[in-house]
Amino acid sequence: MSAVEIVGFVLTLLAISLATRGYVLTWPLQIIASLLYVYLFLSVNLFGESLLQLIYAGVAIYGWFNWGKQKSEGKSLQVSKLSKKEWLLINAIAVFLMLLVAQFQVQFLPTDVPYLDSSVFIFGLLAQWMQANKKIENWLYWIVLDLIAAGIYWYKDLHLTAVLYLILTCLAYFGWLQWRKTVR
Repeated sequence: MSAVEIVGFVLTLLAISLATRGYVLTWPLQIIASLLYVYLFLSVNLFGESLLQLIYAGVAIYGWFNWGKQKSEGKSLQVSKLSKKEWLLINAIAVFLMLLVAQFQVQFLPTDVPYLDSSVFIFGLLAQWMQANKKIENWLYWIVLDLIAAGIYWYKDLHLTAVLYLILTCLAYFGWLQWRKTVR
């Protein structure tokens, strides 16, 4: 356990707790936590997840702007659902990209979990984008992804981060319940 992992753990918990309640402060905390995890994941050869954390920081800037813009205009971004057509399209693209990224990792990077790492990478991007746009389905994706990620991190001896992702699974379930109340 390193100081980077401990601080990333605390900031991530705080950020996602705020996200479940729709607070815009989630985004700057997610940026800082993501940058810490970029460093941590690079140190254990989780290249896809390191890149994912870097992109999360970028999407968090978008989410911060998107949620904040609505608030500054006197309205709030409403929780909504994806249409069936949107869901099918983005998932088809995500599966294709996951296979492509996994193949790249197999060919060029020294990772021992390319398909799991690539799944968390691509579907994590999808879930982060959905969260930034307040699509309720993001929480269901996070539940599955956080469980997969917890297994990867435990395997990589990042035990505190594995525990974090188990807690994030519970927070994702709570977020789904909270956001579901506003969609009905």
